[in-house]
Amino acid sequence: MRDRALSLTALLLALLILCGSLAGCGGTAAETSPETQETAEPDSSEPVEPGLVRLALSNSIETMDVHKNTEDYMIPLNIYERLFDIRVNADGSTRLEHSLAQYWTVSDDGLTYRFTLRGDAFFSDGTPVKSSDVAFTFTRMLALPDSGQTDFADLICGAEAVMAGTTDVLDGIRIIDDRTLEIVLSEPYSGYIYQLATPSCSILSEKCVTESGDSFGRTAETTVGSGPYRVTEFTDSRIILEQNPYYRCREGEELTVKRAEFLVLAPALIDRMFRGGELDLLDVSRVTPEAAEQVYKSGEWAPRTVAYSRVEVQYLMLNVETPPLSDVRIRRAVQMAIDRQRILDELYNGDGKLLDGIYPRGLIGFTEENQGWLQYDPEEAARLIGEVPGAKDVRLELAANSQSEIRTLRMLEMIQQDLSAAGLDVSIVSYDEESRLYLRKAGRLMAYTGEWSADFNDPDNFIYTFFGSRAKTLYRSGNYSDEGVIARIAAARTIRDQRARLSEYAALERLLIQDEAVWVPLFSSDHLFILGDRLESFTPFWAGWGSLYLKDIVLRSEAR
Repeated sequence: MRDRALSLTALLLALLILCGSLAGCGGTAAETSPETQETAEPDSSEPVEPGLVRLALSNSIETMDVHKNTEDYMIPLNIYERLFDIRVNADGSTRLEHSLAQYWTVSDDGLTYRFTLRGDAFFSDGTPVKSSDVAFTFTRMLALPDSGQTDFADLICGAEAVMAGTTDVLDGIRIIDDRTLEIVLSEPYSGYIYQLATPSCSILSEKCVTESGDSFGRTAETTVGSGPYRVTEFTDSRIILEQNPYYRCREGEELTVKRAEFLVLAPALIDRMFRGGELDLLDVSRVTPEAAEQVYKSGEWAPRTVAYSRVEVQYLMLNVETPPLSDVRIRRAVQMAIDRQRILDELYNGDGKLLDGIYPRGLIGFTEENQGWLQYDPEEAARLIGEVPGAKDVRLELAANSQSEIRTLRMLEMIQQDLSAAGLDVSIVSYDEESRLYLRKAGRLMAYTGEWSADFNDPDNFIYTFFGSRAKTLYRSGNYSDEGVIARIAAARTIRDQRARLSEYAALERLLIQDEAVWVPLFSSDHLFILGDRLESFTPFWAGWGSLYLKDIVLRSEAR
């Protein structure tokens, strides 16, 4: 999943949108300014309609088209279905759950997957979900010029030809009948079923997409899915979802949320409206760090707090081809010189855990054996730096996004302080978002902080994404070039024996992070949610995202 950070520009835009909408209802911009938001008392006297849940978003959503959107999955998770979903068990572990796929088998060679679709799956316009919709979805994922999701279909036979535009037929998908199809991969991939559970692999309606053209996903009228909810309003400031009348609940499933209202709000207003009873669930990451620490971490809210570890790794990427980082001793020194616990404590209120590798807790393949080795040791870092001739004379640049949130910029400042104290010449260079992304993809950033959250529950989603090919290491400015190790990473996804595959992934993690110090693992953060008075319970998304399934919100009986 892509960076969840919200830019300051987006925050200001959201506030302006909200102020304008309130002024149109009889208020004025001055009455809803940031200064008065903290003191004005919300009016929560109006009764709330049964079955309604009221939620806040931090930024507007441009499109619900999952092939063009790699960040905003809140709406797609609820209006579309996938062949499979990953769900959370009562003990916090995860399981793979059938969604559109009622049955599936895989051939002995690990290449051919046969799926039988449920017979009671319908899109919100009343048309049945067919095998042809599945084939259309994965073909479009590859063929669309601005698709951001080709990684989730590029192993299907014929993918390269479709991406090159030489054909519009994906050879690796065979339609047997309306409910049965086969997907043939070009090589075995043991994480494939888990990959199909990502929001990116949501199954689209061929009829709707074809008829809507470029408008698909941009309005309520041009968006249909087979999920439990449908879009009835879609604007920059508000999104309304209502139950899909054609959706059939699974055994043991109950939808207590009949209607959902998402409002795009600035942090101060989210805080004010939740405390005033005008929002039913608070994602604490959407309020200011001060409010999170001073208000929502107080004992008053503890009984209504749901905490969930994000399946993520925050890291400092190092360009291994650029001096002084081209020397492994400097990279190891950087790892030891950063006081990661201080960053976690000061910027995240201590809500999280240090990570010493590529894989976060909660991910298949995470092992405690690869944890605990990386200790804060500024003296040893300084000694290593002193061993490298001229290392102190080369400036190390930390790349910043000028539109990043304040916390991200503060993290870079803290890293700069630690590395400077160890003897390196370090500066922070700020780029506009477009320039920074261009330089990163060109392999020209020297070092930068980043975050990767799990799209699907498999270590391949982390190690292959960053190091699975020379092109991938260049794309993220790591520039790691050991072809032997890169080949091992690519080959690991084809290992059929799960124990052997995970053992190889663990060995590769040790090699990259402990031996070659290709990046600095920092930590994963916790995600806190606070239940409003109308909610009985809530289960966060398995990976700890802010995006959630509405069906995992249980309203109290009196609110239904």
